Formats: sequence, C-alpha cells, structure tokens
Amino acid sequence: CNTDETPVYYDMPPTKTLSERGNSARVKEAQKHSERVSVLLSIRADGEKLPPLIIVKGTPGGTIDYDELPTYPPGAVYVVQKHAYMDHDVWAIYLREILKFEVQGPTVLVVDNLHAHVSDRAKTIMEVELNCSATLAQLPANSTSFVQPLDVDTMGPFKSMCRKEWLYEERVQTAAEKRLKLIQRVIKVWGMVSSSMIVRSFEKALPNVVQL
Repeated sequence: CNTDETPVYYDMPPTKTLSERGNSARVKEAQKHSERVSVLLSIRADGEKLPPLIIVKGTPGGTIDYDELPTYPPGAVYVVQKHAYMDHDVWAIYLREILKFEVQGPTVLVVDNLHAHVSDRAKTIMEVELNCSATLAQLPANSTSFVQPLDVDTMGPFKSMCRKEWLYEERVQTAAEKRLKLIQRVIKVWGMVSSSMIVRSFEKALPNVVQL
C-alpha cells in the first residue's frame, strides 16, 4: 500500500495558456492560490483505492469543523487543520479511521520521509493501539519521483482529471461553496481513477526500488 498527500485547489486553470504575441500568458496569482485542500490518497498493488482523507483549512473545533464537515458527502474521511497540512494528529486520524479498516493480512505501507508519517508515535499507533498487520516502509529522501507508485503514474493523471472537471463546473462564489465544490470534485475524480492505472503505477515503480 502506498499513501501520500497532494494539494488540490478550487481554481485549477490550465498549466499553459495561449495569448496574443506580446501579452503575458501567465496564470493569475489569485487563481494559483485559491481555496485549497490537501488530499491523502492511498493505493494498493492489487489496484484497489482506499477512501481519500481530505484535509480542510480551518480551525479545529471551529465553524467549518462543526457546521460544514457534517454536510460533506460520503466517500471520504474529513479533518480540519489550521493550514490544511499533514501533521502528526492528521496522520493518526488516517491510521485509525482508514488504514485500520482496510488492512487485509500482512501489508507494507510505503511512505515518504515526512516526519509525521514515520514518527515513533505513528509506529506505536500501528503496532500497539491498532495491532494491525501493516509495516511502515520509509522511502529514501529525494526518491519518491521514481520509486513511489503514486508519484510515478497516479498523482499526475489525478490532478489532470481534476483540472478537466474544473473547466466544466459551474462557478460558485462563497468560500463554503468553493470548499464543497472542491470536495465533490476530488471524490468524483478519485472514483474515476482506474484499477489498471494503479497496478501500472506499482509495476513501473517497483523495479526502481530494487535498483536503490
């Protein structure tokens, strides 16, 4: 099993734009840094996907946590974090609310070297609290682009499909509406990621692991 997080924005304009000669083709800064969530994606070598963990920017215990989260659609696990980042508490939620219920027999959980992923706290939760049969395997620094299955051939297509969905969506105005629209997009696109793509990601990455 391989898991990692990636940012997804409400506004996802094309990475390249056309412009008249002499005019700038840059994407506006406001569009590049619009409403954002972080999405923790998890895939298995047999082609299965785990439910995504969607990290929403906000104050834990605040309005978004109490008023919005209960209204979000099924198909994902949600958590509020001050900066929509992965931290030790968010990772613990992933282990307890997603991984615990998805491990089927001996499993290797492949992660990057983010401290929250590989801390003693994380190992204790897995080995003692959850008593699950998953073992953490930390990838070497600066190697994820070619040995992490998600990076090799899943994250890129996922982000590309999110961008295409954005092009056809009806625009909304309020921050709450944007958060909901963004979450709906993530769930829809994650459902579109095929098992064959996931299997191919592992097939491409594993030979590179052997060469390390």
